[in-house]
Amino acid sequence: MNWPGVPELVVIAIIVLLLFGGNKLKDVMKSFGEGLREFRKATSEPLDDIQKSLEAKPDQETPASDQNNLTEEEETQGPPG
Repeated sequence: MNWPGVPELVVIAIIVLLLFGGNKLKDVMKSFGEGLREFRKATSEPLDDIQKSLEAKPDQETPASDQNNLTEEEETQGPPG
């Protein structure tokens, strides 16, 4: 399937302008821009959250790493109880 070229796009733009008029076309394009902005924001937020969580993990120690770092006294005493 071939995409429309420049002449076809100009004809489509003229038809849209005649159908909607100048003022209505301005409102339609403004709404389209706002929708596109919201879509980009919605798709980038999860990626930003994942990236922030990946950057924050090396800074924090996990509880499992605390258990692996026993002192010599704790190792020789054995489990409590």
